[in-house]
Amino acid sequence: MMPAPLQRWLLAVCLTTGVSSVQAAKVEFFDDIDTGPQQLDVEQHRYLAFGEVMYDYYRQANFSAINQLLVNQQNDLFNQDTDYAELLLGDLYVTYGLPDKAEVIFNRLLEKDILSRTRAQTWLHKAALHYREGNLVDAAMILDSDKVKGLEPDDEARRRLMLANITMADGDFAGALDYLHSVPLDTDEGRYATYNMGVALIRGGHREQGIELLKSLLSAGGSSKQALALRDRAALASGLTELKEGNLESARSDLRHVRSDGPFSEDALLALGLANYRAGAVRKALPLWLEAVRRNSSHPSVQEAMMLAPRAYEELGGLPQALSGYQYAATQYREALKDIQRAMENIAQSGWADALLPEDINASGLLPANSDDMAQGGELSYLYKLFSSNTFAQRFEHYRQIHQILNMVEHWERSLPALQQSYQQQQASLSRNLPHVRGDLTHQMTRQEKLAAASDSLAASIPNYVDMSEPANVANAEQAIMWKKVDALTSQFGRIPGSSHDNALRLRRVRGLLLWDIAHQSVEQRQKQEQAANQLQEESRILAERIAAVSQQIRDATLRTRDDLGQRLAAQNARIQRIKQQTKETLSALERSMQADALALLRSNQQKLADQLAEAHLAIARLKDASVSGAQKQRKES
Repeated sequence: MMPAPLQRWLLAVCLTTGVSSVQAAKVEFFDDIDTGPQQLDVEQHRYLAFGEVMYDYYRQANFSAINQLLVNQQNDLFNQDTDYAELLLGDLYVTYGLPDKAEVIFNRLLEKDILSRTRAQTWLHKAALHYREGNLVDAAMILDSDKVKGLEPDDEARRRLMLANITMADGDFAGALDYLHSVPLDTDEGRYATYNMGVALIRGGHREQGIELLKSLLSAGGSSKQALALRDRAALASGLTELKEGNLESARSDLRHVRSDGPFSEDALLALGLANYRAGAVRKALPLWLEAVRRNSSHPSVQEAMMLAPRAYEELGGLPQALSGYQYAATQYREALKDIQRAMENIAQSGWADALLPEDINASGLLPANSDDMAQGGELSYLYKLFSSNTFAQRFEHYRQIHQILNMVEHWERSLPALQQSYQQQQASLSRNLPHVRGDLTHQMTRQEKLAAASDSLAASIPNYVDMSEPANVANAEQAIMWKKVDALTSQFGRIPGSSHDNALRLRRVRGLLLWDIAHQSVEQRQKQEQAANQLQEESRILAERIAAVSQQIRDATLRTRDDLGQRLAAQNARIQRIKQQTKETLSALERSMQADALALLRSNQQKLADQLAEAHLAIARLKDASVSGAQKQRKES
């Protein structure tokens, strides 16, 4: 058995100073009530991360969406078995002009046993990929097969639109109409399809069918900006076609459907004036052209109206008004030529394409763009055809995406010095503190081993029964102190003053009462001692686990001092510089291409304006000559 002093010392530790620390340890390590956040399983983490991706996807922040997908793939949250994430990643690859990567994903999905709807969507994405690349035959084979059965209504409308466009490209307008009949007109897809089909029929020589389709849009529903603008566009196209065929009354009826404050109002005013003019109603045409003249002077239709309004005055006999109109037109043409020249100078400068970028890097499309920096006054209006071109839009989209990559690379470049400095400071700190920490850990491990051995010895020394041969071993702290005093008096009685028979009896009674009190509480006290010993062992075990964890951290830190992270950071710097240079070269090439397209369009507008200015000067000279000749004739007659 363990010596009594050591037993009493360990029990005192358990019953006094150990109580508070054991209670604290119990609260920290053994509290069964979970007051913290609930743990998520892998699938819950996956859906939470995919929700963040879908948020970026629907707000058109495709760059952030594809980055999150790729990061989660690296973290093994998404993999090749996560079909919904794979399908979205393939769609984003198509958006970013990476068809090869997209097709790899689509083919991998199609080889798997996935849901029929997901399989149909995957085939639709694959067909859209072929359609975008110009492989119309391969796209049509997929879109017109059973592989895409079971699509959602929106995807089904998209499938029919692609098939209609493919058949229109082959000149099969009847087949295109068959595909479009089931696309409802109350959707944006149906309205756009109907408009495209109507224009295609008119260009293909089927004028009556095309006009019928365009007129059907005039009574179609929809109150969104896209629906209203498309309705105006359909009315304008139908009216211009009727005007070209000489059906003046039908043309005027269609053109009156164009809103006066819509995006096509200037074109409608010009065309409606022409319809009245050709019908002989010059007085009805003149107010329309005068209204157009008050609009944006850089609009091509307004510039046409500037010459038509004075011509109408001239036919009505208002020569002074006609002369003023021609002079006003010449002034506006000169200002427009200056605007075009300024626009060409701005476009020729380096960094012109950056002015087209939206202020929000995640925004899609051209607007809102920093147009005030790119073009002042009416310069921007001369580029509307360029901005509405699908080719230019795709090219600019690539420019915007590559510009986002450049911003990301520059962010890495700015972050790298901080990472390198942090790594160097970490290395210095570890090298400075690790030796001291290792020595202190060794000392703590020795103390813990001694404590573990003592606690195990104490627990083993406690018998399974109550042993009253050593009452102090089953007494509490107060009883143990009292028993020690009584036992000392008993052993020394007779050698101390007052050792009388009566005092001996009193001492015996006190000893007996104390022994009875100890025995009365011995069972409860023994249970407390066993609990304290077990708690001491548990504390020793927890301390050992903490020391093991600290030891593992020290080993990890030691490995950190020997890794090649510094070399890899330096290598990343060189890689960042190489990517940055390649990105800048690509952006420069795209900018030159867009500049060439813009300058070609502006030169065409410049030539047209120069011709109109010359025509205005000729008209002014003609009216002045007529006025001089008339004055001379009048003087001769008088």
